[in-house]
Amino acid sequence: MKPILIQLGPFPISSFGLFLLLAFLVGIALARRRGQAVGIDPSRMLDIALYMIIGGIVVGRLGYVAVNFPAFARAPLSIVTIWKDSGLTFYGALVGGLMVAALYARLFRIPLGKFVDVFAPALALGYAVAMVGALLHGLYIGRPTGVPWGVQMFLDRRHPTQIYLMLGALGTYAVLRAQEKLQPPPGTLFFLWLLLHAVSRVAVEFFVESPPLLGTLFTLGQVVNAAVAMIALVGLLLVSRARAPEPPVQSAAPPEMPPAV
Repeated sequence: MKPILIQLGPFPISSFGLFLLLAFLVGIALARRRGQAVGIDPSRMLDIALYMIIGGIVVGRLGYVAVNFPAFARAPLSIVTIWKDSGLTFYGALVGGLMVAALYARLFRIPLGKFVDVFAPALALGYAVAMVGALLHGLYIGRPTGVPWGVQMFLDRRHPTQIYLMLGALGTYAVLRAQEKLQPPPGTLFFLWLLLHAVSRVAVEFFVESPPLLGTLFTLGQVVNAAVAMIALVGLLLVSRARAPEPPVQSAAPPEMPPAV
């Protein structure tokens, strides 16, 4: 474990924060190449990807603050020092990114399902990269174990749950790329990614050192991800029924957007 990789003066750079940045860069690079399928120029795709990341960080951070409100209430300034704790809620960040995506798709008259499909493989691959940082930082700590592939953490050998999640994300990426060759209805890739991600989180949570909810055998993470999996299943059902021909993507010059900072 190495939670702090670099100390730049008074600013500690966390290992998870650095690999999260790498995950963003990998996702952006992949999304730029895939954006041409819906008629988006790579330079414009870079702008919208950056806006989606900003929206994801803001909403993901707000979700993290809400979940840990007592701690932030004692130190309000720590709400903005995200580089110290790298605190984000994954689904909060996803909602923030989707809000920006929905706005962009409406402005440029791109079918939303086709648009979010562009980002599905990027989300899977980016998540795999981020899990390397989670391992170094000590997030999603596994239960003590005697398996040969256990990792040394907190004086115990533990399940490398971060590696389990990374392998699940890489497997999801492979499934998405294979499914894409079948030309499924718009929205299928996104909901398939969401389903496989949620199911892998439910499975790996059995090996995470996390207390179960009161009166149950399941953790909060399992309950949340099981609910997300159900939403994804409903989404897959809906998009599989919507097979009406899509209108062609508008090639006219889109409205100008301010450059991303």
